[in-house]
Amino acid sequence: MTLEQLPLIMLRALALTVIIEGIAAWIMGVRSRQEQTTVALANLLTNPIVVSTGAAVQFFISRSALLPITLVMEAAVVLIEGLIYKKHMKTDMNPFLLSCVCNLASYGIGEILNRFVF
Repeated sequence: MTLEQLPLIMLRALALTVIIEGIAAWIMGVRSRQEQTTVALANLLTNPIVVSTGAAVQFFISRSALLPITLVMEAAVVLIEGLIYKKHMKTDMNPFLLSCVCNLASYGIGEILNRFVF
């Protein structure tokens, strides 16, 4: 990855995250337009920070530091998105479970796509 490629990588990561997490949330029962919008907006808030921080770690620190930093960032994202879902969704499901499942789906599928497609 080069710095010139970063904007396209970030856009692709954001688009895939919104799509994958939207599908995962739908599978878990999040069907209303308002709640799906909440999922998308939460990702618009968190995804660019995670992707740009990950890129900065790769460029300026080391690739070996990427995994532990990614795990910490993803845990923070699960917490932040869970709090957003708790405040803005009227569903009976646990918002932190929803956040965890959605983020595991997008992270896992993203890793597979990055290794074998992109």
